[in-house]
Amino acid sequence: MIDSTTNTSMKLSRKNLRILLVDDDDNDVELLKCALSAAEFTHSITHFRNGAIALEYFKYTKATGSLVPHIVLLDLNMPLIDGARALRRLRETSSFRNLPVIILTGIDDPAKRCELAHLGIFRFLKKQANCANVISALDDFIGFYNNEAASLAMQPDLAFWNRGMSPGLESSTKIEEKRNHGKAKFDLSSRLRVHLR
Repeated sequence: MIDSTTNTSMKLSRKNLRILLVDDDDNDVELLKCALSAAEFTHSITHFRNGAIALEYFKYTKATGSLVPHIVLLDLNMPLIDGARALRRLRETSSFRNLPVIILTGIDDPAKRCELAHLGIFRFLKKQANCANVISALDDFIGFYNNEAASLAMQPDLAFWNRGMSPGLESSTKIEEKRNHGKAKFDLSSRLRVHLR
């Protein structure tokens, strides 16, 4: 079902991308915000310090019909409710089952990456001081979103971000190598179930 309120002509860009950042590390948050600002991601970033607050925020957006973020940057290691548990809880709610999520972590754990990939993630990234991998991943998302929107003539389905590309099963380095060599393949078979206005 197509949301009649969807603005089909709007393209995502660095200037209008709605980002939710969930991370309790003040230094990491400041580094990322500075990197995003320097890269001209000018839309204000919503930030919460743990998964519990983020889940309450999503309950609020569902109850009020408020705009949800286009993408979530979710840290793994947090107090109260960590990133992995928050992601599981989020996927239990049909409204947010396909919301694109980038996992941020201080340790590149292949087992954890594989575990979370099955829940649906757009990227699993090890934190970098310059945050270049996050900027690259966000640019990828913007490009894929706009391409899919153009091909469908409507807001794209968020399900294929999480399922078709299986980015969570590969390291960001491998994905970068594939992109550079023109070998990245994306399954765009899944279609609209979540609409962002």
